[in-house]
Amino acid sequence: MKKLLLILFESLGFIVFIIIGFIAISLLDDFVGGLPLMIALLCVYIWLTRNDKDGFYKLFKDTHQSNLDDIKRQELEEHNEFEKNYP
Repeated sequence: MKKLLLILFESLGFIVFIIIGFIAISLLDDFVGGLPLMIALLCVYIWLTRNDKDGFYKLFKDTHQSNLDDIKRQELEEHNEFEKNYP
């Protein structure tokens, strides 16, 4: 139940964050382009929630580590295949 409430509050916080971002973009649209501001606000949100175990930061970090592990595995397989074909 506690985890469900936590997910609900995080989702609500993200939605409020998006609404505030759109309001800020509409107010500053004449002075600053909207996309860079929205990207900056999204980066701030991701950074502030970096300690959340189910957050975007952890998701990106885990995905990056998984990609590095896959690259290492592929390099080992290629090396073993090369040694197998050319002893």
